[in-house]
Amino acid sequence: MDAMALTPSRDLGLAVRRGALLRCPNCGVGHLFRSYLRPVDGCAHCGEQLGYIRADDGPTWLTLIVVGHVVVALALVVVSTTDWSTGFSMALFSALAVVLSLALLPSAKGIFIGIIWAQKLARPEGA
Repeated sequence: MDAMALTPSRDLGLAVRRGALLRCPNCGVGHLFRSYLRPVDGCAHCGEQLGYIRADDGPTWLTLIVVGHVVVALALVVVSTTDWSTGFSMALFSALAVVLSLALLPSAKGIFIGIIWAQKLARPEGA
């Protein structure tokens, strides 16, 4: 019998929500990251091993899609309704894009870690 078939299923939606909140996808209590984007090796609360999960470029892609849509939509509305200078608008929306990207990137990485964990798409190195 396949060992994967014997393990209990994991709730994808719950794991994604917990990851977005920067919490362990298993228990929802322990912290997911030990620094800005570096995941913990294991959850301090439940002991679930998380350090082996690699999200790669997924979080960056998701962050750029969200930030791009928000900033471009806002820029189009503001430019069409105000008479701000081009230089001011460029500086404002560039800064907004950077701030939003830095703010959303950890949650995006948490979402991908939650998905990978819930779907059992990665295995610890010894397994």
